[in-house]
Amino acid sequence: MRPGQWLQPRHGSREMFEKDFMTVDPGGLDVACPACKELVKLTRRSPLGKMGGWCKKCNRGVGT
Repeated sequence: MRPGQWLQPRHGSREMFEKDFMTVDPGGLDVACPACKELVKLTRRSPLGKMGGWCKKCNRGVGT
C-alpha cells in the first residue's frame, strides 16, 4: 500500500473537497493516511484527473 499525502489547504472541509473532487470513481486506489496510517480509499476524481479520498479519523483530504 502506498503512503498518501495531504491535499492542499483548500480542502480543509469536506464540502470544499466534494466540490473540487466531484466525480465518484468506485475503483479507486488504497493509500495510507499520512498521519494515522488508516486505509483511505481514493474514490473521488477532480476534473484535472487527480484522485482523492477523505480520512474520517483525521477529517482531512488525502491524495497521491
